[in-house]
Amino acid sequence: MTAQWFLNSYPSSRSIIENDLRLQFWKAGFKGMWFSCTKDTAPFECHAKWNDKPFTMEWEPKNFVALKMKSPEQDLLDVFEKMLKHRALAAYKHADGNVVVEWRARDVQARFQELQASGVAQLERLDK
Repeated sequence: MTAQWFLNSYPSSRSIIENDLRLQFWKAGFKGMWFSCTKDTAPFECHAKWNDKPFTMEWEPKNFVALKMKSPEQDLLDVFEKMLKHRALAAYKHADGNVVVEWRARDVQARFQELQASGVAQLERLDK
């Protein structure tokens, strides 16, 4: 994974995180991407919207990114695969009904086995 925002260790500042994310996504061509930081310490969390599609993004620098949304949005997943230069590890349905898609930078197999053991619904491996 090579997205700069994914590698950054941000200071505990919502405005810095929001502005940096917007600028990096806009510079990559994804205008209209908006972030509202809801947790400014790792793992970070932002509520976001792109083309009127709401989602939540959680990430821990150099470790993982997880998108949570009501239903799978292939266009949004394509954006993140382009930004991260890496295919997502897995998608599954969370107990609250949201779809979760995860990218992992390390311990990929261990994380997939953890997801299998947890019994999450509709688990699908995406990186193969």
